[in-house]
Amino acid sequence: MKTDYSETQPAPTPETLFLITGGGKGITAENAAALAAAYGSRFLLLGSSDLVDEPAWADGAETDQALKTRAAEHLNAQGKRPTPAEIGRMARGVLSSREIRSTLARIAEAGGSAEYLSADITDREALARALEPHLDQIQGVLHGAGALADKYIGDKQEEDFELVYGVKVDGLRHLLEIIPAEQLRWLILFSSVAGFYGNPGQADYSLGNEVLNKYAHFTARQAPDTRVLAVDWGPWDGGMVTPQLKRILTRRNVELIPLQEGTAALIDLLTEPGPHPQVVAGSPLPYPAGSPGEQLEKHRIHRRLSLEGNPFLKDHVIGGRAVLPTVCAVGWIVGGCENLFPGYRFSEVSDYRVFKGILFDDSLASAHTLDLEELGKSSRSVRLQGRIWSTGPDGQRINHYQAVVELRRELPEAPRFPEADLARTQPISGEELYLGKTLFHGSSFQGVREVLNHSPEGITLRCRTPRISPRAQGQFPVRSFNPFMADVHLQSLLIWSSLYRDVKGLPLKIEGGQQFQELDFGQETFATMQVREVSNHNLTADVVVHDRAGIVSARVNRAQITLSERLDVLFADNRLEAPAR
Repeated sequence: MKTDYSETQPAPTPETLFLITGGGKGITAENAAALAAAYGSRFLLLGSSDLVDEPAWADGAETDQALKTRAAEHLNAQGKRPTPAEIGRMARGVLSSREIRSTLARIAEAGGSAEYLSADITDREALARALEPHLDQIQGVLHGAGALADKYIGDKQEEDFELVYGVKVDGLRHLLEIIPAEQLRWLILFSSVAGFYGNPGQADYSLGNEVLNKYAHFTARQAPDTRVLAVDWGPWDGGMVTPQLKRILTRRNVELIPLQEGTAALIDLLTEPGPHPQVVAGSPLPYPAGSPGEQLEKHRIHRRLSLEGNPFLKDHVIGGRAVLPTVCAVGWIVGGCENLFPGYRFSEVSDYRVFKGILFDDSLASAHTLDLEELGKSSRSVRLQGRIWSTGPDGQRINHYQAVVELRRELPEAPRFPEADLARTQPISGEELYLGKTLFHGSSFQGVREVLNHSPEGITLRCRTPRISPRAQGQFPVRSFNPFMADVHLQSLLIWSSLYRDVKGLPLKIEGGQQFQELDFGQETFATMQVREVSNHNLTADVVVHDRAGIVSARVNRAQITLSERLDVLFADNRLEAPAR
């Protein structure tokens, strides 16, 4: 069991009783089992399906088709004329009860205990009757029940909306009217990226989930002693994602959440509460691209940064101070552009410059500003220039970063990299580089697994970036551009400068870069760095990110770092001295 937890919010215990709606089957059941393994708690699994004893006619029939055959034979033996609808209902009932019993057994095996309750969550009176014997014991609620009736809005019927919206919103309202608010210590709402981004054909589902998101923010303010969490899940690899829907999502470049990783993410979010009650987990849903318009506009976006709101920064410390990774500044600008033009994805960056990096110490400004100026746009692409700046104590403007970003509706086809050399001729382990302070990066950025080969002309790395939880990503969540993986690939310049110039370096500028494929944590990649120019003070190089077959996912043109001997001491001092304000 996990014992580490927020000091202000105690962990669930074996005595804690959770009510989990939709918990008998599917994805919510997987999370119930994970909670049982983590905390050994007690669970009431609420579902709309009946839990029935296994009928004799179903004995030995394991598959849906086998059950339908047995059901038809059973009805025939009774002198009844079976219909497809009745046969299907009988088979589904057996499969449903088997899955519920399996969930109960898994929770027991994991160290918890569970009871199944059958009730319609949209029927307040029926729900109250089902919960009445347990009301004074329920301390936590996980609202995971959901229903789908996907149709374009013009085709939806009133009953479609009432079902989908009702399970999410009326169901939550009924729960919180029945369960005494003062005894709730945990309120976990399973929302969806459909509520955060919207999704064609899911107007009712999107609306219902966004109401859950807003309720989480409201409750977090009204009940500070209750741990409130709304998780906007992307699609899972299971549950309501059918094989047909999985193929559609794959074509749309939407990554599915593996069961083990998703359930682990929930435990992480409960174990280390973040600063906000709403978290987006998983791949974003692509927007249908609309017309970008003709008039070129200017936009200004303000943001407050904090060390506490960005847990990954503890792994990016130089000279005892947390420093914003330069790739996070790129991601900041890219994310701002993508927010303005839904349906367009990051394709290129150019003229990226670092003027004054952002340190999370006493010099951290109270607010930062991102200015975005549209340079050109069409139905196929848009170009914007982004500048990040703040105001110093004397009122003077401080420029931090700038870049020109191009977004496209469709990314160009990934090219091949014929010069890729994966020969393992001069191997150096990544562990040696991090422990020896060739690289200052902490665990979140320790994605270099091995140097395969190197020469005065360049270096080749094998990389696999560790998964960083949504909470740890803080204010810089991964979208189409993954700044954490980009940082790992650019570490190739630091390694080469240490090997061949015996000096450390920090990023200065990037002439250009292209992305052909979106990358995800845990994916094996290779970074081939080719030296363009080197002097006593600067190193300029190209970096190509590719797979074993040489298919390019991204490339960086003329990345430049500034070299300095005094960085040796600063790299070695890679632990936070004191928290920033």
